[in-house]
Amino acid sequence: MQVNPVALTLEPMATDEHTARHAPARAISIDDERLYQLMRWHGTDETNLPPAHTLQNLSRDTIAALGQLREARETIRELRAAMGQAFWATDFREIHAILLEALGPPPE
Repeated sequence: MQVNPVALTLEPMATDEHTARHAPARAISIDDERLYQLMRWHGTDETNLPPAHTLQNLSRDTIAALGQLREARETIRELRAAMGQAFWATDFREIHAILLEALGPPPE
């Protein structure tokens, strides 16, 4: 059953529902509004639920958001390690090399 903001239908689910399971989590963009909706659906306050049509793709988006969180945590770990190395570095070339490795090339 597909959730439709106007009415419930017995039409099959959209094809992106089935293919999204095999797509990497980072392929789905989760914006701040969608994160807020996910937090409200997974929260404990049942009097403050978002509109019903936002249930569509709930699990796919939750998995994508958790994947993005895992990637962000790994990036933070790497940046903290680089900051620790840069703190004790005495040569500017060494500091530049550490920062270049941690942050990547400068934007163009």
